[in-house]
This record gives sequence, C-alpha cells and structure tokens, in this order.
Amino acid sequence: MQLLNTPTPSPGVIWAVVRFLSSEGKPLPKETITMFLEPGEEARNAGPVHHALSTLRGLGLAVGADDTWSLTGGLEQVAVDDYAGFQRVVRRAVLGVEGEVPDPPEDIRRALAWILQRDPFKESFNWTTVDQLHNRSAPDGQLVLANDTRWPSFAAWGTALGLIAPAPHTRDRHVPDCTRAVRHVLTAGLERGRSVDSMSVLQLLRRQLPILAGGSLATSLGYTLDVQKVVGAALSFALMRGEQEGWLVLGQDSDASVVINLHDPERSSARICSTIILMEGDDV
Repeated sequence: MQLLNTPTPSPGVIWAVVRFLSSEGKPLPKETITMFLEPGEEARNAGPVHHALSTLRGLGLAVGADDTWSLTGGLEQVAVDDYAGFQRVVRRAVLGVEGEVPDPPEDIRRALAWILQRDPFKESFNWTTVDQLHNRSAPDGQLVLANDTRWPSFAAWGTALGLIAPAPHTRDRHVPDCTRAVRHVLTAGLERGRSVDSMSVLQLLRRQLPILAGGSLATSLGYTLDVQKVVGAALSFALMRGEQEGWLVLGQDSDASVVINLHDPERSSARICSTIILMEGDDV
C-alpha cells in the first residue's frame, strides 16, 4: 500500500467513513455507505468512499467487498465521537504494532522514520526544504518522498497519527512533534501518579511507537541506535513538553542505577532522567 499516493483519501475522509459505520453499529452494504456519504452513481467504484474502504481493508481495519462492509482490528470498538481512539487504532495499524498488516504502507513508514530522527527544537519542514536539503538523506540513499504531491498527504497523515505537528510559529511547515502519540501510549500504559523507572517507560514507547529512534521499525529502515539509553531529539521534545504542560514529571535520582539521556538544547550535556510519573492522561 502507498498511503501517500492518490487516490488514497485524507485521514478526514477515512474518519468520516469510520464514524458512519460506527454510528450504524452493524455491517452495511457499500451502496448504503456511498449513498449517504457520497451520493452519485459514478462515485461508487471510483470516489473517496470506495478508496477509503479499500485503505481500511489494506490496513486490516475493515472487512468486506461490494456487498457488506464492517469495521475490525479495533475500530469496531471505537465510539462515533472518539477521534483519539481512531488515532490510536490507525496508528498501530500503520506502524504494525499488533503484527504486520495485510498491505503495509511503506511510503509513510519511510518518511516518518526519517522525520522522527530530526530535531523539533530547531528544525521545521515543508516540501521545499525536504526536496532541496534532505531528500537523499535516508540511510538507503533513496528519496524520502518521491515527489511534491506526497508532502500534503504526509503532513495530513503524520498529524492525524500524532507523530508530527504543524510548526507553531512558521506557516505551512511541520515539526517532528510526537507528543500526541506519546501521551496516548503513556495514558494506556502507565498508572497515574506512580513513579516508574525511565528505562521501562522508554522501552514501552519504543514498543508502541517503533518508528521512534531505537524502535524496531526505525532500525529495520536503517536508523540504528548504538546506545539504548540515549533518547532521540523528537521523543526528548515530547517528554519535556509533557513536563512543561504538567502531565509528566521527569525525575532525577542521583542513586539510580539505570537512567536515560534526554536531548536538551539548553544544556551543554545530556539531561539525565531516572523516573517518570504520569500525572494526567489524554482524557482530561
């Protein structure tokens, strides 16, 4: 699957189809889905709804053909108004967290692996900067993004997955800010108010977000990490943003036997972190 190529629709269209199926709560004929979301005979086998269903099937999140369609892979449990739940399930499918998907979207995996090695403290990107400065910087020497038509799709999908975000002070650029995805994972995986050793938290994040530096998917794409306790810039940014916003506490115990090293541009050396406490989840 090439998730960034046309005619794959935007994540907003995918969400609209998921919401409709969720609201009905039962398998539906494709004709019914199309009639409500995309009226017109000519659209039934060529329009956004058709391609949204095909994309969901390729990700292992829907089953069906022309006769009857239903959600699966965890989407069937997502409420009609639970966009965060939709993000979690689709992200896990795109990254292959539960196992390989039927038709893995290699294009967005390659692009996400690249951008999540970059430094959100000082870098932001649009197509021009990627094309002119970075498009051959992947470990295999291949293009990060094949052409300019893929950048808008990448920006939309990366943002929907919670792995990148619009640059706050620079129009039409994006930064490798994975805070949203990190908060999802920590909300599901940690008990609020309980101190957890930082290496265990780092391992949890790399398992659930294997596209991060040190994760299995990033490693398979050539982004190796020699020292496991070193946290990449993108994840460091997300953890320290969580601390600044008050939903994380990053502790440093001078007697700790195991620590992680955070990238902090305001320090001359790595910031040491030995414990992490989740104070608030993403449902507040």
